[in-house]
Amino acid sequence: MSSALARRRSTRAFRPDPVDPVLLETILKKALQAPSNSNVQPWHVWLVTGARLASLRAATAARSTVPPQFDEREYSVYPDPLEEPYAGRRFQCGERQYAALGIAREDHDGRLRYVYNNHQAFGAPAAMFLCIDRAAGPSQWADLGIYLQSVMLLLTEAEIDSCAQISWTAFHSIVRRELAIPDNLMLYCGLSIGYAVPDAPVNAVIADRADAADILHILND
Repeated sequence: MSSALARRRSTRAFRPDPVDPVLLETILKKALQAPSNSNVQPWHVWLVTGARLASLRAATAARSTVPPQFDEREYSVYPDPLEEPYAGRRFQCGERQYAALGIAREDHDGRLRYVYNNHQAFGAPAAMFLCIDRAAGPSQWADLGIYLQSVMLLLTEAEIDSCAQISWTAFHSIVRRELAIPDNLMLYCGLSIGYAVPDAPVNAVIADRADAADILHILND
């Protein structure tokens, strides 16, 4: 699993080749062994492929306009303002993707079109959507991330690529309608799943990791 952790990347250009649906279901079931506080297991999961994913893509494409027609977010993705060093890390991550695609900083429409590609699952043949009960608290949100990480590592272990996408929450009403998600659940994120286009420039972008000395506080005395 340590090898999968080192190899995992956020893939943003996928081949259309389908992934074995039995294998995907097996992976999502294996990830249910992820730990959660007091074994609450707060995750609710939808896996979408085929005609249902095509319908979801068509519905989001109809709303992918300039200016955008985003839904009001159901939760705050970032604090306002996002302070350093977090703001700088976020900025560099985005700028590297735009640079790889040749999208200039002043090309606002071009950048928006790239954002909208999130809602096409970057061309992936499968997408997972992760939801949580509206009554859940911070501990359950942390548990959700543990499940998501478990899924991504198991996918990597199986040589399947993925990309977690908070961006789907900009069209949460469409996702809810297309997948018949109950009102008591809130969309946390999507996860595009498939096989990477090997020579796509955006797939060569690797986000920096902070220096361990800035993160780890090891006290031995």
